[in-house]
Amino acid sequence: MRSKLNTTLIAILGLTLMGFAGGCRHMHRAERAGAMGDGGTGEKIAPSDATKDGKEVAFSLVDKGGDDLSEKEELRRVYNLAPGANVDLNGINGSIDVETADVEIAEVLIVRSANKRDDLQFRKISIFHDPNRLRIRTEDDRKSVFSAMASVPDVRQRVILKLPNKIRFTTNGLNGNLTTGEIDGRVEVNGVNGLVKIGQAGGEANFRGINGDIEATIAKLNDEGIRITGVNGNTKLQFIGDVNANIEASGFFGEVKPDLPNVQVQSSESMVGSYKARIGSGGVRIRVDGVNGNIYLGKAGKDTKAGKDTPESPKAAAKTK
Repeated sequence: MRSKLNTTLIAILGLTLMGFAGGCRHMHRAERAGAMGDGGTGEKIAPSDATKDGKEVAFSLVDKGGDDLSEKEELRRVYNLAPGANVDLNGINGSIDVETADVEIAEVLIVRSANKRDDLQFRKISIFHDPNRLRIRTEDDRKSVFSAMASVPDVRQRVILKLPNKIRFTTNGLNGNLTTGEIDGRVEVNGVNGLVKIGQAGGEANFRGINGDIEATIAKLNDEGIRITGVNGNTKLQFIGDVNANIEASGFFGEVKPDLPNVQVQSSESMVGSYKARIGSGGVRIRVDGVNGNIYLGKAGKDTKAGKDTPESPKAAAKTK
């Protein structure tokens, strides 16, 4: 039964990642006109526009370095961004680090690197901006079936951002780690090959197609709740304040480990990977589907074993083989 469950999980994870990859390609085509301007003739990287008291806002982000190749170039921009704006990142081959603050300015620092200088002409960055949206994505160099068969040089991007904390944040197709500060709005993370660490989410949170561990602090739950789908790794959710929710998990290989008051387990079947429980008075849904790893639920600030290699975790099991 467990072998059959593993096969099912692998299929779920594969289909999830394929779906996100296809979704990213479709999104890239649809967004191209917006990022490039008039029929593709405009500027691909929106110019800085942030001012204060009639003066250009100074750039404050500092690059602390990372996993770069030998040839590098930097891109720096500063934008006005309204409260509640959408921030979208797509197709980044490298890490994303997001600092947040109570501001209405977005600072963008992108470091691109390659083995050869000429290779930096590939996988370029496009930035679309208006006061209600900031969209950063990597250009698709493969425009046809024939070009898709050719190899593209290894070009990496590190994205460092300083953003308002009142935003809606989305990332799709990330090959690297994601780290954010406090976000007072929806968080959606899709198709990531790396660690996902959300400093704080203040609303709906969705995680889909993640090949790596997830750590997230949840400040409050809204009606949309939390969705975790197609994850190969452990998930640690820490909550601020009282938690009133219903958790439903299915098709997973691991354990749900709640360390919260007033948890009433309604059903738990490890062989078929299902679990249902009410936390507090219930209400908001926490949905888990197709996960290969443990789910930890606890109070913010309380240490748990999540993220460490325990006998129950997939990583620890791999080490003992």
